[in-house]
Amino acid sequence: MRAAVCAGDYRQLDELLEVYRAEVEASWRSAETPEQRREISTETTALLQWARFSILAARAHAQRKLIHLKSGNAYAPGASPGGHLSIEA
Repeated sequence: MRAAVCAGDYRQLDELLEVYRAEVEASWRSAETPEQRREISTETTALLQWARFSILAARAHAQRKLIHLKSGNAYAPGASPGGHLSIEA
């Protein structure tokens, strides 16, 4: 799952989340003590929080790049107000 998040492969991540959910449910059912369940809960929460923060950071970075590219084009040498390059003879 971590590799899919790092690669931005959210389609694969979605598939892996289904597998992970089934594994967590099976582990939860087979846990014999409250301590084992707390450990499962802690590990699962940590992984999902990491994934969420990583995805949000990647999205914010992509948005900043897009804003920068759009603002950069507005001030590019030879750019016309319509966003097209002006050609001078």
